[in-house]
Amino acid sequence: MRILIIDDHLDLITNIFAFFEKKQYVLDAAQDAIIALQLCKNNHYDMIILDWMLPKITGITFLEQLRALGINTPVIILTAKATLEDKLKGFSSGADDYLTKPFSLEELEARINALHNRVIGKNIVLNIADLQFDLSNNEVKRQQKIIQLRAGEKKILALLMRESPHIVSKEQLEFALWQDNPPDKDLLRTHIYELRKKIDSDFHIKLIKTCYKQGYKMTADEN
Repeated sequence: MRILIIDDHLDLITNIFAFFEKKQYVLDAAQDAIIALQLCKNNHYDMIILDWMLPKITGITFLEQLRALGINTPVIILTAKATLEDKLKGFSSGADDYLTKPFSLEELEARINALHNRVIGKNIVLNIADLQFDLSNNEVKRQQKIIQLRAGEKKILALLMRESPHIVSKEQLEFALWQDNPPDKDLLRTHIYELRKKIDSDFHIKLIKTCYKQGYKMTADEN
């Protein structure tokens, strides 16, 4: 799971990194919301941990901007603001969970996992046009015809379908396949080529679109 931590307290970020990296989570961090918003535009995250009181713009403003962009990544607000009014404001702005400081890292992990499992459960079957990806049994179909894909191709397909109709950058796709160790050769292009042959070549509507110098997206629209 890839998580973005947004907090202006470096000690807290360091503690969270030390705890979660041992458990094989992948983490990024930003100390202000402006940088965080750019990271969210350029990368795919499974979860965001967000402090309310941030410099420049508040965490709540960041959250409202994030949702306005159509980015639905689950967000847990992590803050010392503990009144009922504060919590209601957080949820009405688009938060999925709310944890007050001080907190235990074990509870934070439990909340992350519970929220992640709920989100995965809601998106157990991905659909675009006549293409279906059932995540419960790892089965891909188009026009009810089963399509056999390799593991890497399924990772690409799942990310493109989840983010549809938004563009997914080359960097996001490479991270999904190889995390922080992409190969020297442009193997992503080969994966996309093979995926297109299986998903699009025998069908009138082409779903995988190349976005010049930006990445790829999946949509039934012509543009």
